[in-house]
Amino acid sequence: MFDRIHEYFLFDQPSSLLASSYDPVLVGLSVLVAIFSSYIALRMVGQTVPESFPPWSKYLILVAASFALGCGVWSMHFIGMLSFRLCTTVTYDRTLTILSILPSIVASTVALAYVSRSKLRILELIIGGILVGSGIGSMHYTGMAAMRMNASLRYDPWVFSLSILVAVVLAIVSLWVRFGLQGLRLGSHWPTLISGSVMGVAISGMHYTGMAAARFIGIQETLSPNDQTDPTFLALSVSIITVGFTIFTFSVNAFFRYRKLVNNLKISEARTRAIISTAVDGVITVDIRGKIIDFNKSAECIFGYTNSELFGKNIWELMPEPYYSGNGGNLKNYIRTGTSRIIGTGREALGRKKDGSIFPLRLAIGQVKLPGEVLFVSFITDISERKMIETALKQSEQQVRSLIQNIPGITYRCLFNEDWTSLYMSDAVEALTGYPVSDFSPPNPIRSFNDIIHPHDRRDLFLAVQRAVREKKAFVLEYRIIHRNGEIKWFWENGSAVFDNNGDVLFLGGVILDITERHNMEEDLRLSKEKAELAAVTKTSFLANMSHEIRTPMNSILGFTEVLLSGKLEKHQRNHLETVKGSAKSLLRLLNDILNTAKLEKGAVELESVGFSLFRLIGELKSFLGMSAIKKNLDFEVVQDPKLSEFYLGDSLRIRQILINLIGNAIKFTDKGKVTLRIEKAGSELYFSVIDTGIGIQADRLEKIFEPFTQADISTTRRFGGTGLGTTICKQLTELMGGRIWAESRLGEGSAFHVILPLQKIENLRTETKIAIRRNLPSLKILVVDDIEQNTELVELLLKNEGHSVSAAYNGKEAIRKVQSNEFDLILMDVQMPILDGLQATRAIRQHETDENLPRTPILALTASVFEEDKNSAKAAGMDGFISKPIEFNQMMEEIKRVLNLSGSSLQSSPNVLKKDSEIPRDTERIGELIRLILDSFQRGSIEETRLNELLSLLASEVEEKQIESLLSKIEQFEFEAAQTILKEIARTLGISGV
Repeated sequence: MFDRIHEYFLFDQPSSLLASSYDPVLVGLSVLVAIFSSYIALRMVGQTVPESFPPWSKYLILVAASFALGCGVWSMHFIGMLSFRLCTTVTYDRTLTILSILPSIVASTVALAYVSRSKLRILELIIGGILVGSGIGSMHYTGMAAMRMNASLRYDPWVFSLSILVAVVLAIVSLWVRFGLQGLRLGSHWPTLISGSVMGVAISGMHYTGMAAARFIGIQETLSPNDQTDPTFLALSVSIITVGFTIFTFSVNAFFRYRKLVNNLKISEARTRAIISTAVDGVITVDIRGKIIDFNKSAECIFGYTNSELFGKNIWELMPEPYYSGNGGNLKNYIRTGTSRIIGTGREALGRKKDGSIFPLRLAIGQVKLPGEVLFVSFITDISERKMIETALKQSEQQVRSLIQNIPGITYRCLFNEDWTSLYMSDAVEALTGYPVSDFSPPNPIRSFNDIIHPHDRRDLFLAVQRAVREKKAFVLEYRIIHRNGEIKWFWENGSAVFDNNGDVLFLGGVILDITERHNMEEDLRLSKEKAELAAVTKTSFLANMSHEIRTPMNSILGFTEVLLSGKLEKHQRNHLETVKGSAKSLLRLLNDILNTAKLEKGAVELESVGFSLFRLIGELKSFLGMSAIKKNLDFEVVQDPKLSEFYLGDSLRIRQILINLIGNAIKFTDKGKVTLRIEKAGSELYFSVIDTGIGIQADRLEKIFEPFTQADISTTRRFGGTGLGTTICKQLTELMGGRIWAESRLGEGSAFHVILPLQKIENLRTETKIAIRRNLPSLKILVVDDIEQNTELVELLLKNEGHSVSAAYNGKEAIRKVQSNEFDLILMDVQMPILDGLQATRAIRQHETDENLPRTPILALTASVFEEDKNSAKAAGMDGFISKPIEFNQMMEEIKRVLNLSGSSLQSSPNVLKKDSEIPRDTERIGELIRLILDSFQRGSIEETRLNELLSLLASEVEEKQIESLLSKIEQFEFEAAQTILKEIARTLGISGV
């Protein structure tokens, strides 16, 4: 083994070493060949292979690059050998010389395989460097083994090892440089050039280090330069192989460049066609003669032709006159002069579709100069929709302008400042202000709108707009301006601010109207309203005073009449007093009608919504009004719908008032025949009809029958009397309840009044009718305060008859003195009095009670007023109740009982209650008188509760309980005829004659 090693390596320094030298030119050439081949190889493997190339393309590039690098390494080696001068004849073994290229190609393949990767790890870098260095070394020492000469070739082992190390290290460095430069921005050529240089230096360095390790042992020969070596074979070999592999490498590279160029052209063409075919605009390509060469999809959609239909046709067929002639002229001008006005510009034109319809289009033409031909590319946009929008916008603008011009006011746009600097103002400003619009218009306005605003309104106007802008709300203003002629005008303005994206105000815009006429009208209306309100207050005050002035004497008339009627009188005296009483009540009813109308007109009437029995209401009307019909020998008929329910929710008092008025009028205006009350169910409503066979109403008077103080004609008032307020009250009450009322009539045949009321049906209702009897109140100390002596005397007389102690005062001041010096159980206080009225006196009494810590004395208001506000005023002053004049005794006693929280007796339970207090000796004469008086009241359709209470007290121990219950039942149902029969039976039972 050691013998084999000694065949290649020299361990001792012999004395017969041959001298050698190098040709520096060839050395430099060898280094450049190594760098050039490295650069070419790296350049080839560094190029990007398109994805469209077949998979074997990259391997072919790698093989070509490997041959290029391998041949370069091989050529570098033998050029270096040619540069080597040795003092002996050197020839080369042809077989080994050729075979020595294989390690170079293998090493190049390995090196370039690593270089073609995107990334390289450290371990891969070292392995690749070792393989590449070993391959280069193998090629070098194989080439050295091909030398044939008279000397022996040995190698210094240390330098030999150094050459291998140099090859490996420089190979690693060259690979590292290739990847290390990727992060640097050196352009596309510099990294490859630097890497190629490093690799060429590595190849050359290894070669010349290996040559330094060679030791040639032999006898020096004296040779001429031409005899030193035989370069023929080596030169031919190097030249042929280098040229061959260079041609191969460049062929491969040219092939791939060609393929890449073709591929790029195909991609570019495909991209261009895709853009053209998918373009929204139509693209038409024509030659210099106007013949269509290409027609994209959008153009097909625009014109309705297909590409095949128009190919080779003239583009002028797509354009009507005058564009047909115009484009032909442009093309002919281009042929003649080489210039055209339409190239590179766009304009609007008209096109003709396949169906012959003409449409607007946008046309732009570009020029493409190709070898041997000139093409024109037309870009066409269908602007039909845009034209429609433009037309619509123009029409809209015209409409807006027309609207602005026809607005009876000023439309404006101005800046947000205290001068309201105008940006735009309509021409109407001259008609409203007297100043022409040019005075306000930019850029040189003569005046601002703020100049004509009334000085007293400017500040408030600006603050109002400023507040609206701050809150980003619209503003509505009314202010004054000074017209050019000096007249003050009132303007109404509605506007808002327009903001930009940052929230800053761009401008204000709005409308201004002249409301001077409206303002003057409103002022007139305000004055009229004030006058009307004053008239209403005056009317109310008049009615209140009239009510007080009439009711005060009426109180005395009715009160003292009742007192006289309760005593023993001759028959003619009683008849006279009954006449006085009836006349007084008629006058009172007239007063109540007037006051009711006033209250209804004022909206001061409030409706109740309580349950009531419709059947009982009908019975009351039948009994009460039936007497009046009988007196006139009329039939009074009540027709009820069998589908009617008994119980409803509503204001039975107002319904009774309506029906009494209508039925009463029907009886009054009917001399013969009958009066019919018909009640029917109309869905969820009740339908009342009052039909008579009376005098009727003229057709021209029928619509006015519900107006106040209106009757059928003037003679009706003279013949039948009345005020004409009854039907007015009926209409007002009906409408207040949400119903309807109307009348039908034929003159001389009769009339029919119809009322429809929305009443809610209820299932059941427990009703109790109480007929009051004597209250049996404890003896009370009562103060009566009234400025009318007769009223004081009447109340005092009534209360003393009940066993009460009564004191009198005639004004509020006197009442306060008496309260401060005496104790009273109750005070009856008139409201309207001289010196100090009842409200002031009540407040003083309440203050006195608070200051002295005294118990509260009940105070009842005595007043002739019927208005709700008067009742509220009395309550607010500290009064506890309200008694209306003329005074009804029972009403007064009920109110006294209520405020004193005393429970009264009633006849709703059992007459046995009466028997407990009824050890009363029989007074047959008084019983007979009371029966006759009550029968007379039944004839009039009324119930005199005072006399009825007295009669029941006298009869409690004289007749059977069952008979009294039957009498009360008939009275409660207003069946007066049956009640009369029972009373006559009682009179016969007691032996009372003359009944």
